[in-house]
Amino acid sequence: MLRNLADLYRHRALVGVLTTRELKARYRGSVLGYFWSLLNPLLMLIVYSVVFQLLLPNRSETTSPYALFLFCGLLPWNWLSASLTDSASSLLTHGALLRKVLFPAEVLPFVAVFSQTAHFLLALPVLFGGLLAAALGLFGPARPLSWAIVQTVPLAILEGIFLLGLGLFLAGLTAHFRDVRDLLATALSLLFFATPILYTLGDLKNHPVAVLLSLNPLAKLFTSWQEALFFGRWISPGDWLRLTALCLVTFVIGYGFFDRIRDSFAEAV
Repeated sequence: MLRNLADLYRHRALVGVLTTRELKARYRGSVLGYFWSLLNPLLMLIVYSVVFQLLLPNRSETTSPYALFLFCGLLPWNWLSASLTDSASSLLTHGALLRKVLFPAEVLPFVAVFSQTAHFLLALPVLFGGLLAAALGLFGPARPLSWAIVQTVPLAILEGIFLLGLGLFLAGLTAHFRDVRDLLATALSLLFFATPILYTLGDLKNHPVAVLLSLNPLAKLFTSWQEALFFGRWISPGDWLRLTALCLVTFVIGYGFFDRIRDSFAEAV
């Protein structure tokens, strides 16, 4: 596996070219181009603000303003959902490349994750703008900005590693079992509600289902996003250790599985 990772590093220019091509293809013929990656989350934030502050204002005080709280979880979730969906189909979509001599198959899931990472990064300024607006009291009582926001960087790196590992696993699995794509869409829908994005685990501490939801491996990741961005709290060293272990183990297992069956991809797709 280490040798293949070293080979992948040598193909970093290829990853960059394919990622750029993927981004250009998405916005080809569009007047606004990459600006859509900024405009879409901005429109989302505006809609959520109107709905949850004017139409459905009754929310827990701990998650007020709720539109901003929701946005802090939705952006990393959209990154996860889109990355896994694209990664799962990446080998099938670009099957012809796998028949090329010496083409590293893992490039395709990596490109899928990196292109969605670019969209996530382009949307972050909207989130930071929302946090600044909340600090100025534009959403109600002012919520002071905290230096805890700098934890966004290591959180993004860890989630990226997690997505690469899980994306490799799903890509290899989908190459042999096409049903995985349909199952993944259903699984992501169920997982969305089982992950603390619409709520906090603290608000459910007396609910019987809270213990079950806390067992979700994604719970700690998205709780950490909420802590760093919305609540302005520092993530504990123990939580950092658990997050790092989760992401690294996922990557090793995903890459190991992908590497083990890579010789069958050319025939499977």
